[in-house]
Amino acid sequence: MKVAVQICTIAQFCALLSYGCGKKNETVGVPQKPSVKSHIEWDYNTLKKVSSSDAGERYCGYARMIQLQDQSLLAIYEADGNIVTVKSADLGATWSAPVSVAQRANGTNMSVPDILELKDHSLLACYNPRPYDISPSRKFGIRTKKSYDGGLTWKDEKLLYEAGYEFKNGCWEPSAVQLPNGEIQLYFANEGDYLNSDEQNISMLRSSDNGKTWTEKPQIVSFRTGKRDGMPVPLLLNNGKETVFAIEDNGFDTFKPYIIRNTLKDNWANTVDAGSPNRSYALADKIADNIYAGAPYLRQLKTGETILSYQGTEGRTNKMEFADMKVVIGDDQARNFNRKSTPFIIPANKSCLWSSVAILNDNTIVAVTSTNAYSNHSEIWMIKGRLVQDPIALADPTIFLDNDKYYLYGTSSDMGFEVYESSDLKNWKGPVGKNKGFALVKGESFGSKGFWAPQVFKHKNAYYMAYTADEQIAIAKSDSPLGPFKQEQIKSLSGIGKQIDPFVYFDTDGKTYMYHVKLKEGNRIFVSEMKPDLSDVLQETTKECISGVLAWENTEKTDWPVTEGPTVIKHKNLYYLIYSANDFRNKDYAVGYATSTSPMGPWKKYAGSPIISREKLKQNGTGHGDLFTDKSGNYKYVMHTHHSATKVSPRSTGIIDVKFARGDEADVLQADESTFKLLFTDAETK
Repeated sequence: MKVAVQICTIAQFCALLSYGCGKKNETVGVPQKPSVKSHIEWDYNTLKKVSSSDAGERYCGYARMIQLQDQSLLAIYEADGNIVTVKSADLGATWSAPVSVAQRANGTNMSVPDILELKDHSLLACYNPRPYDISPSRKFGIRTKKSYDGGLTWKDEKLLYEAGYEFKNGCWEPSAVQLPNGEIQLYFANEGDYLNSDEQNISMLRSSDNGKTWTEKPQIVSFRTGKRDGMPVPLLLNNGKETVFAIEDNGFDTFKPYIIRNTLKDNWANTVDAGSPNRSYALADKIADNIYAGAPYLRQLKTGETILSYQGTEGRTNKMEFADMKVVIGDDQARNFNRKSTPFIIPANKSCLWSSVAILNDNTIVAVTSTNAYSNHSEIWMIKGRLVQDPIALADPTIFLDNDKYYLYGTSSDMGFEVYESSDLKNWKGPVGKNKGFALVKGESFGSKGFWAPQVFKHKNAYYMAYTADEQIAIAKSDSPLGPFKQEQIKSLSGIGKQIDPFVYFDTDGKTYMYHVKLKEGNRIFVSEMKPDLSDVLQETTKECISGVLAWENTEKTDWPVTEGPTVIKHKNLYYLIYSANDFRNKDYAVGYATSTSPMGPWKKYAGSPIISREKLKQNGTGHGDLFTDKSGNYKYVMHTHHSATKVSPRSTGIIDVKFARGDEADVLQADESTFKLLFTDAETK
């Protein structure tokens, strides 16, 4: 899109959003969303102003940053119609005074620069002359300049292309990439070809001699008839076989990020039009057509993940002047971008515009933006982030040990229950269920939604899963811990009202009990005897065990206290009922226990509860798990925690060591907070 700050007004920009006559209701093909495996953590200690205001600059914007061969950082940006660079020798902690690259002159601003270090380590700057004093003698164009001393001086200015002299027939936003064979490809948005319409294409020029000479006629590489492809940012993928570039595409209403791709072998032999398979919507999570999401920027980590930034109004006033910077993570083919984060936290009446990202040699991600959030005018700011692997995301988890393997199940999907496996509780593989990772799949057993809180156990040479679905309890059977768990007769267990969170306990006298939660004036834990064949409970034996009446069990003092997630063990002829309290969304969700001399109660709550909590683990929302023994016979508790300090879901899975210690009246159950760890799959093991 035409950068509006120096030349056009916001009103003109809003008009651009509606250009074209394509179908407004045409369906966008959205890629399948990948599983969540990582996210970006932004380090707010690295928030730093990059631009200088020493000369009284009122507008600094459209910055791009690279790391040079000597490890220094170089940023190029627009400053009151001039192009300047600044340099940092300490990875962005401090920045030099600006160095002039190109100055405004003769009624023309120098705008929207980009910077590229070539294979010979010379620097290529490209930028966009934009007349503000409109005259046929002054035209919109694309220029380059070179530096041979690391950005200290700039020379060899070249005019590569000229469009019209009016704003409606200009050219915009140059950006370049160098291919393995040394060819430089410089892409730009071009409406100079469309004097009688508002259309715009992405054009490309080539140089085979490090920018000394260029092809004379631009090649059109992408064009959607009747619309405006804009703001290209090229990237040679790590595979060395494909070039992709991000654009903003208003083919369906307002601008959205799209990816245009081509193999080096094809080398843009054909223009990528609206129907080409080489044009794809970038975001796995589709944004509503009327929401603005433009000005994308694209880079790739050494580990393969692609990073896309854009300026968007999701969750904000839907006008460009209130957009902030969004960053999403894609795969190694620049597809399936999701896991959105917002690097800069700004007020609702401020903006982050014309942003970019830089990838440093150690895979640090640097977000760079033009923002008015920290002063009354536009400045360049940066912040660093890193890609952090996410732990396994199973809530209400349980671990089952069988034949020297551990199997991990939990709440994660309305399609059923996934399962992971491990031989050492450290390295996990999965999902490994027999049905596309699932151990139990909707349709083969009771339930249509709300598959929660499974428990898996072995009984008489068969494997059983007790679980919640549709806020009822069911039991399914399998010949393997990996499933498939099925029911011959699809049904739930009997019971009155809503009931969840089953735990089947086999007592030493041969009787079987089901502990569970009834939703009755709160979440209350009950117990029922079961039939010997596990086909149902004996309703007449149902009895309440505990409810949430203590202060730690209801820290928000709600009128619906919660006790849930029961697990029962027997130790020295005393029954221990481990449970969680508070709403799971409450950061004070925690684990305590009660004891009884009978599996039917009455139960006495341990005065030292909670034994697992936010205060002890420094993690929010710790709870709702299961007690199990490892191969050495030691107790461990598997549980979930909140995703982060500010976000509940997807909840993360972790384990902690638990042991019995001598108490005054009975042994007490203790959790060793120093042993707490989150669980990761093999590729992400911490």
